[in-house]
Amino acid sequence: MAENEQVTMITSFDDSPEYRQFAARQEEMMEAVHGDNPYFIRHDSPLTDVSLMEGKKVINFGSYNYVGMSGRKEVSEAAKAAIDKYGTSASGSRLIAGEKSLYMELEREIAAWKHAEDCLVLVSGHATNVTFVGNFCGKDDLILYDSLAHNSVWEGCRISPAVCRPFPHNDPEKLDEILSRRRSKFAKVLIVIEGAYSMDGDIAKVPEIVAIKKKYGCFLMVDEAHSSCVLGENGGGVDEYFNLAPDDIDIKMGTLSKGLGACGGYLAGKREIIEYMRYMLPGFVFSVGISPALAAAALTSQRLLRSDPSIMRRLHENIETFVSEAKKRGFDTCLAEKTAIVPIMVGEDSDAYRLSIAMRRKGVFVPPAVFPAVPRGKARLRFCVISEHTREEIITALDTLLEVAAEEGVRLPAPKGK
Repeated sequence: MAENEQVTMITSFDDSPEYRQFAARQEEMMEAVHGDNPYFIRHDSPLTDVSLMEGKKVINFGSYNYVGMSGRKEVSEAAKAAIDKYGTSASGSRLIAGEKSLYMELEREIAAWKHAEDCLVLVSGHATNVTFVGNFCGKDDLILYDSLAHNSVWEGCRISPAVCRPFPHNDPEKLDEILSRRRSKFAKVLIVIEGAYSMDGDIAKVPEIVAIKKKYGCFLMVDEAHSSCVLGENGGGVDEYFNLAPDDIDIKMGTLSKGLGACGGYLAGKREIIEYMRYMLPGFVFSVGISPALAAAALTSQRLLRSDPSIMRRLHENIETFVSEAKKRGFDTCLAEKTAIVPIMVGEDSDAYRLSIAMRRKGVFVPPAVFPAVPRGKARLRFCVISEHTREEIITALDTLLEVAAEEGVRLPAPKGK
């Protein structure tokens, strides 16, 4: 903008264009749902196969508690014991004053679990992606990320001095084509993908992308927020699922907030990379350490997962049951097959809102996923399947969706090709 160009001063936020756009969208949503907000629904219990929602027990399909660790007795007891020993906070940056033996133990065990040389735990999964993606590359570098990558990856790209470009979703051939033309123009190239994608439920073509990163001498980061504790016989994620070599993936990112029943994020990889970040990564150096209770919970969850293979078997059986029963009923489950996220396509945002609310009233909680989380006209109900669900609960949820769709006059799309 030219220095002498006039602008309209905004002194109240509700006069800003961004707020006006937000308010219009909120009004549109509330009109569609007749004032019954589908968001910020209170759950006053652990989110397992059921939860206590506004005083009533419901079957819960909106939880990331994939292997039932949050609310599990052993995990809760470990968290309480950590509070007694360490207090409720790290009370400082780990670099300066907040380090704990507990954190170091957690990082060692995550590194072993992920077949990595070292690991760094941070306070937030979203912030882990933002700070790593935003700071790993410099002005002479390139970041190529899957077009359906999480918001945290986009935000990291916004602050990175590198050139940042998306490539078509889960398309190794297009990625190869881009690199064949552009690799020689950049020093470092970082490829960012997810292990399992959070809106469609599909699994990344990791082996093909590993081959491409080796072909062109790139770094590969895999966000395993929805694939660790879900894929593999022991929940090891894409490494275990695809039987990868330890160094096939340079940066293995994951969260403590989903399968491990706590809150936070981690980066696992080569010792040199992790040691550099331990001293230089802004989101770690300039942030307080994770709460001791959360660290103890995550550590205990991981040990339980590795020692009891029946937990993962139950999850995989439930995913197979949900997908097969959904298809029997003619639902479009998008790209989902073997991950804990199984979306059912609806279409219009307003219909997804109405179906979610109608199901909630009948005792089944499943949240709507609408624009901008998904493209316009591709709204869906996003079911999260966990190890604690019973077959009966799965059947009840799917039959309830059939029932409310008929009652609301919503015609759900058939799977593609039918």
